[in-house]
Amino acid sequence: MMAAPVTRPLRTVIIDDTEDLRDLLRIALTRGGFEVVAEAGDGSTGIDVVRLHRPDVVMLDLAMPVMDGIEALPSIRRLVPSAKIVVLSGFGAQQMSARAIAAGADGYVQKGANLSTIVDYVRETVAGASTATSRATRARALSVVPADGSTHDAPSADKVGRGLSVVPPGDGGERALPAAPTAAASAPPAPPATAPTPSVPRAPAPVAGPGGGQGSGGPGGPGEQSSNVSAWEALRAAPYGVLELADEPLFRIVHANPFAARLLGTDKAGTPLALVAAELASLVAFHRLDNDASFETDLSGGRVRASLRRTGWSVLVFLDSATEDVGALRRAIATAAHEVRGPVAVLCGIAETLAWDGADMDHEQTQRLLTSVSRQARILDRITADLLTAAQIQRGTLRLDVQSVDPRQIVQGVVDDRPDVEVVLEEDRTVRADPLRLEQMLTNLLSNAAKYGAAPFQVHVRPAGEQGEMVAIDVIDHGPGVPADFAPQLFNEFARAHGAVATGTGLGLYVVRSLALAQGGDVVHAPNPEGGAIFTITLHAG
Repeated sequence: MMAAPVTRPLRTVIIDDTEDLRDLLRIALTRGGFEVVAEAGDGSTGIDVVRLHRPDVVMLDLAMPVMDGIEALPSIRRLVPSAKIVVLSGFGAQQMSARAIAAGADGYVQKGANLSTIVDYVRETVAGASTATSRATRARALSVVPADGSTHDAPSADKVGRGLSVVPPGDGGERALPAAPTAAASAPPAPPATAPTPSVPRAPAPVAGPGGGQGSGGPGGPGEQSSNVSAWEALRAAPYGVLELADEPLFRIVHANPFAARLLGTDKAGTPLALVAAELASLVAFHRLDNDASFETDLSGGRVRASLRRTGWSVLVFLDSATEDVGALRRAIATAAHEVRGPVAVLCGIAETLAWDGADMDHEQTQRLLTSVSRQARILDRITADLLTAAQIQRGTLRLDVQSVDPRQIVQGVVDDRPDVEVVLEEDRTVRADPLRLEQMLTNLLSNAAKYGAAPFQVHVRPAGEQGEMVAIDVIDHGPGVPADFAPQLFNEFARAHGAVATGTGLGLYVVRSLALAQGGDVVHAPNPEGGAIFTITLHAG
């Protein structure tokens, strides 16, 4: 009697830049009968791993640093033509599945699916090789979507996969997969019509500066009357920009409320307007004798509608960016949803894994999952903190608790769980800063370095300023650096370099710059002579 053939587990490679998600996929796939032989954190390393191990199955993320999944797919397909490649990403399935299939993938699932659904789909994709269903027909029609939006208990052996179902797009009733969509069907939807430009808000009455006649230097000046304090507070909270300019050829900035400062990129008194907004300065010069001029112009913070009014000693410019703010809000919603989805997928996966095997896991594995929970929770906290801070900056409601802070303690606290960051301390003085905001700034800069730069990373605390009156904190990486054409936009709200692969809200550096300025300091970028980038926060010693 012949012995039954021994079926070896399918050798699998996982390529994803989120270590926590790789851990979960390894546990789930191993539990499902697969053998995970290797992992990689970017497309380039993934190609090398595939070349070395020649797997039967490749799980491939799309958005990764160094080389993304779409770029890596053709090379992986050439290396293992008979392997099954399943793309796993946070992008919308209907938007990206056609690209993934065209580049050589066999299937596509979203990170929002529960682990059991993902494993079942991989198993079905592998089994599909022996059926008459073609790769293109099966995979192009796939979307992973919530079954009904209802909540359900942790999966048990007989309920696995019920929270999400794999269904054809546009058809919630039939389980059979339809033919691949036509080009017209898969084309992106037409953009919505542009909303009409809102009317310019009525300008408030000119406010006399402190001292009863000269231009103001901002709210709260010495000797300012209580009525003026109230008026300046109203202007600070205004939902449009209020800019006061000296009535002289350079149109130096006398005062800019927070909304105007965001649009201009500065609120520094005495700055010639042409240095920060050349087109606006030219238009103000042209209309300076008019008392009721309105026009549109482009600023670093977006396109605005400007309205001019004159006082006896200055020119008031009211800046309305309501149209741009609608676009900014849409971008914020889209980027926040995308950024939040990754950590949420990991947290859901951990809950599912613990429900499966929590009682049988050893202490080390349990601790690793709990560490992942902490790490992903901190990522969510950083995202929400940046969104909230950006909103406070825009509304002019940002509040700071500036005090004497030891920057060494803040730095050490931020890098405690980052063993790849070297700390160099050459300064023992305190700085004037809000400790929580300084921690937020450093966390953002290190997160930015990890996303767009490369090791080795370093944080360097040192003296700065012509008289040594400042303390500088450098965050240094050795990656590809910032593209020269993007450097001027680096600290703008929602700024993203063209072709950038790494994800992000586009708020991190904008928040860092805004918080630095609000604390009387600054942050600048410089190329690293050894390759990479150097971001430097400077704060007053004290």
